Amino acid sequence: MNIKNNMSEDIAKKIIGKKENAELFLLKLRENKDNINLKTKLITRGKNKGKEVLDYSTSELWEKIVIEWDYNIALKIIREIFKTSKKYKNGKEADKAMQILITEWEKLKLGRIEWPFSQGAFDEFVQRINSENSNGIVKDEKVKTAAVKYRRIKEINTVRNDFIETLIFEKNENILPTLNHRRGVDFFINGQSFDQKVAKSPTNEFKRKFKENWREKAIKNPEIVAEYLYKYQDEGRFGADSRLLIVYLDEDVTVDRIKAIIEDFDLDNPIEITFSYKHKTQGIKTYKVSCYIILLYNEEDK
Repeated sequence: MNIKNNMSEDIAKKIIGKKENAELFLLKLRENKDNINLKTKLITRGKNKGKEVLDYSTSELWEKIVIEWDYNIALKIIREIFKTSKKYKNGKEADKAMQILITEWEKLKLGRIEWPFSQGAFDEFVQRINSENSNGIVKDEKVKTAAVKYRRIKEINTVRNDFIETLIFEKNENILPTLNHRRGVDFFINGQSFDQKVAKSPTNEFKRKFKENWREKAIKNPEIVAEYLYKYQDEGRFGADSRLLIVYLDEDVTVDRIKAIIEDFDLDNPIEITFSYKHKTQGIKTYKVSCYIILLYNEEDK
């Protein structure tokens, strides 16, 4: 569904989220749209006595939003509301937070910013440490350091991802963000929904295919990286939806470098990817999707 022309209660809930946001949206819509009538009432007691509030049940609120939906006006209102959110504030302050986290990383002498083991592979990592020819204390220290690195890099990535979402939001006035955090949709770009997905690499399959040239191949052919990310996704989270793919080729990409990459990126024209996926029960099926893909890598790797 393109929300420029249509709206449903389910999509409205994905965008706006909670009841308080829905009420605020309708009140702001009345200020900007002609001939909109809202049922209201005055609070008669308490600290908010005399305040005008909406007089709708929760289900009626969503029905009213669908009826009164005007994309161009809604785009401005939702962007305005988003700028008051904690998520936006965190993104605006991310460069400072990142510097603090990196300084702490260096003080702890954790070495290069990189994953000590893959997500879900802690058991395999410990087994590998246990098989080493060293004493228990040395092994304990290696596991402790890896655990600290894992926690801290997760924290760094959360800050970076908030920063990236804020940069993307500010990059294009046609981006309508979701005020909700339901899985599946992060942005609407020119009316079309996109789910932001972050990948730590262009997939192991991509690296095996292009061997020592995988980095150069990725930078010159981001559409192939996108194809691999769709093709080799986990079946439990399979989706052939439109996505905004963020792919790290280096884990230690700086805030300034991320900013430069996104400033140069075209967020008006998505690419189309055709990929085949081997389902466990359905066999091989072919899909065609629209997506954006942003590769994050250090400048010397160009």
